[in-house]
Amino acid sequence: MLENFRPGRLDEWDIGFAAMSPRNERLIFVPEQRRLLDTFAAQIALALERVHFVEVAQEAEIGMSSERLRNSLLASISHDLRTPLAVIAGSASSLRDERARLSQAEQDQLLDTLYDEAQQVSLTVSDLLEMTRLHSGRVELDRQWYPAEELVGAAIERSKRQLAQHRVQTRLDPQLPLLHVDGVLIEKLLVNLLENAAKYTPAGTLVTVVGENAPGAIVLCVEDEGPGLPSGDEERIFDKFYRAGREAAVTGSGLGLSICRAIAQMHGGSIAAANRSGGGAVFTLKLPVEPAPPAAPP
Repeated sequence: MLENFRPGRLDEWDIGFAAMSPRNERLIFVPEQRRLLDTFAAQIALALERVHFVEVAQEAEIGMSSERLRNSLLASISHDLRTPLAVIAGSASSLRDERARLSQAEQDQLLDTLYDEAQQVSLTVSDLLEMTRLHSGRVELDRQWYPAEELVGAAIERSKRQLAQHRVQTRLDPQLPLLHVDGVLIEKLLVNLLENAAKYTPAGTLVTVVGENAPGAIVLCVEDEGPGLPSGDEERIFDKFYRAGREAAVTGSGLGLSICRAIAQMHGGSIAAANRSGGGAVFTLKLPVEPAPPAAPP
């Protein structure tokens, strides 16, 4: 086709594109082509400008979200660490300056207070670190096969100090299949739910863990006999740091339930909260069931 090319004009078979002149090797455009190219260039520039605007807007939104999270984090740290640290300082000061005048029982009481408040500080810091780790997106699940009753039993054992003033019972279906989960994280989730029940319910009330089969899933419920959830808080209580409507005297980071939801979602499951018809609250964890591994040969 090049033998039909004539220098200095656009070839008839390529009227839609620019031809190359062998004399000056410059692109030659007719006015229609130039207008078309100008239109293309304007559209490309507009598209790039929009992409840049979206990127800037996303960066600004990320920055605002990070700032909000940082402010909430600082507020939570200030609120949840100020009181226990003040108690620790006061108790330590009394032991240092007044030990000679304190009875052994009073000294033991101050030591117990120091231990309890130090534990509270440790739990708050642990929750902050756990929340940061889970929401970083870099956590890899170490999935193993576990009986549900083993995970529930381990969680109750870890929470026995917090549940010391409560009655605890389990109702687990004996036919529950094995769970293919990260045992450490699921145990942490159950511990958070049990300790949450212990915090918000009167001493002497019953905390029950129920395990049932559902289509394609196992359902684990933690039920209590407390005052229940404030109306409208059933979903918001899973937000980071959200504690509106909760008892002001109850300490904690406000992250326990947010951590529970993050762990459930990482396993492809879900968690929800509701009020029980007979009073109290129920937290329902649903975890998908996978086909069990083949039994090892005898």
